[in-house]
Amino acid sequence: MIFVRINGFFKRGPFEAAYVVAIFSSRQLDIRGTIEFIIDTGASRTTISDRDAIKLGIDYSKLEKLPEGTLGIGGSVDTYIVSQPELIFVTSDGKHHVEKLDRIYVLKHRRVDEKIKRIPSILGRDVLNKYIIIFDRKRERAVITDETL
Repeated sequence: MIFVRINGFFKRGPFEAAYVVAIFSSRQLDIRGTIEFIIDTGASRTTISDRDAIKLGIDYSKLEKLPEGTLGIGGSVDTYIVSQPELIFVTSDGKHHVEKLDRIYVLKHRRVDEKIKRIPSILGRDVLNKYIIIFDRKRERAVITDETL
């Protein structure tokens, strides 16, 4: 049996959290680029931050706006929907694992200052609930896997 094993890493900084890298691909936007996602078991959905949206050149005019936006610790923020995107992860054996999603959300703050640019993109439970997550801060290791323990 072949298992998916995606290695993450811990990163120093304001969030001191585990991250994983994925290639974001959208036919709707004709975009393909790398994003560093914070692994967030408290987030219900995968979300691209303003910083990564700018880096990727996301054109919000091509996206549907989520009427209610996103509510977070800092308040409400305009949110847009990318339909049928893919996240492509490199597995521990060097192969590619593709996650096909119904949607990914993209944030758009009214003013993007340095504080907003610190907000990472989020890999949420819409993806994480399919896997086992191993957080081993002591050994600086994070793993997303479908292996049974």
